[in-house]
Amino acid sequence: MASQQHPVEVILARGFTSNLATPAFLVDQEGTLIFFNEPAGELLGVRFEEAGAMGPEEWGWRFAPTALDGRPLQLRELPLTIAVTESRPAHSPMRIRSSRGDLHEIEVTAFPVVGRSGPAGAIAIFWDRTK
Repeated sequence: MASQQHPVEVILARGFTSNLATPAFLVDQEGTLIFFNEPAGELLGVRFEEAGAMGPEEWGWRFAPTALDGRPLQLRELPLTIAVTESRPAHSPMRIRSSRGDLHEIEVTAFPVVGRSGPAGAIAIFWDRTK
């Protein structure tokens, strides 16, 4: 985890996502990507240990998300951004490009992580539709 202290709900969410066999991202309440699991790393072509934490602008463009019709998706349209900024679940099909250049058609479902003191971050789970 990043050097700053995160709410316990985010720490527990990291443990949850690290044990999933499904690709998953975890962001904090500011939208900073603070973890993605090994299956997500396989899909993205880079391990979290190599990529490290990144702000929403970077993860929002790094994997070139596009709508299925090829239209580039804006950061505000991404399910993970919606889950963080609006504190509600969101879902969308899209295409992304891995660090290796592979194109993947995926389904993304994101939901907020909410603790006793309010919103703490969000989790996004990915399904690779190309497999």
